[in-house]
Amino acid sequence: MVFLIHTTENRQSNWTLMHVCRAWRFAALTTPALWTRIQLTTLSRREKKDKTRSRVSEGYEVCYKPNQLVRALQRLGSVPLDLWILTDLNDWTSLSDGEVLEGNLIGLLRVMQRKLLRPRLRSLRIEACYGRLSVGNSFDEFDFRCLKVLDVAQSAPELFRKIARDVGDLLSLKAVGSDICSLKDKLSHIEELGLLRFHDTNVESMHSILQTSHSLTALSIQGLTIGQHFKMTMKCLRRLDLCEVLAVWPIVCPNLTHLTIKPLVESKYEDICLSQLVYLSYSGSSGRFLRCFDVPALRTLELTAAGGKKDVKNSLQQVWMTNTDPKINPIVFKLIDSNVNSKILAKVLQAMTNCEELYVRRTKITSDLFSSLLPEKRVATSKVKKSKNAKNAKSKETWWIPARKLRVFVGDMAESRAKLDEKDLWTAASNLVALRETASAPLEAFFLRPKDGGWVDFVKDGVGI
Repeated sequence: MVFLIHTTENRQSNWTLMHVCRAWRFAALTTPALWTRIQLTTLSRREKKDKTRSRVSEGYEVCYKPNQLVRALQRLGSVPLDLWILTDLNDWTSLSDGEVLEGNLIGLLRVMQRKLLRPRLRSLRIEACYGRLSVGNSFDEFDFRCLKVLDVAQSAPELFRKIARDVGDLLSLKAVGSDICSLKDKLSHIEELGLLRFHDTNVESMHSILQTSHSLTALSIQGLTIGQHFKMTMKCLRRLDLCEVLAVWPIVCPNLTHLTIKPLVESKYEDICLSQLVYLSYSGSSGRFLRCFDVPALRTLELTAAGGKKDVKNSLQQVWMTNTDPKINPIVFKLIDSNVNSKILAKVLQAMTNCEELYVRRTKITSDLFSSLLPEKRVATSKVKKSKNAKNAKSKETWWIPARKLRVFVGDMAESRAKLDEKDLWTAASNLVALRETASAPLEAFFLRPKDGGWVDFVKDGVGI
């Protein structure tokens, strides 16, 4: 059981287990369930040049030669197979390259059929650059009766007709619209569904599929126009991913906990209340749309630029600086690919009264950010009793601490193209850490990574330079 958790849930290599001792090596080699995950791929140009290759990828044993595949199948025995077919984008530079790669992969499938006679698949994933891998009738001799997971990001009508004849009920499916329609009778128990490139003519079919999928907990929609008539309620849905969707808010999902939007082009603004949402990832240019969300339980907010770095800046200003009552108040805030002014970011942090952790990546950070967050001593005057005598008024100094709840800051500038005044930045960061300590609101972690160099821990090391 420990071995299975190591290889499946943690996506680690079986070969690591085999190097521990002879007993572990024997146990691993005599446990077929450890060897069910096989990736058929091609040797990339870099690997050919460097004469290196990866033995394992995401927990899958990598096979690009027939003899490697034969050894992998011997360890597998008669256990149903998890198969991943992958082509390297860097290898597909011309049509002739594609034909060679396709021939190599089809050849590996034939080796598999000869060794296993009728290979049984538990999951199938096909990931080909530009969707150019033509599998044709290469899977005619495969057994799909125990197939539970299917992920094919390209049109493959012959494959799907074969699967529709053999398969029972799928648990996870990701495919293009026309192919999904051929499996609509196999989706009564579907838990995860990915809809890719649905045409307008398929919208009604998709509506029918979603209405009958009562066990659906995760839904991904990419490249689709949705109108008002599409609206539906899905109380079991927990995760929703919308990518390049032209829509009003399409689905009423009161129990949604995770939402990803990249970029959503909306035609109407309306209030969207998601009381259970804990994670929101938004990549887009419309702060007005983001203002529509009411997410009281939100823990993590991730903002990324979609069409340009100004997108995030506009969203920050519209949601937290021009809105007197923002409904988005995350505990963890992640900012990626933004050119937002550091002083504006500091004001946004002050508006996020619940923010405890800030992560900034590929975004210019200046000393203004840390200077704007420095605690200040302010004089507070309080009256003991109403009296004409001014001496009854008491004055004392108290600390005013911007972003008081902030505990963790991580700034990664290794991939930033902006020029940095590293000395001023380091000095301002050190001052912030020291003054927060003096004000009895210490930071638990404060890390910065410059373009050249490793991480600097300002809490542990004190002054960075």
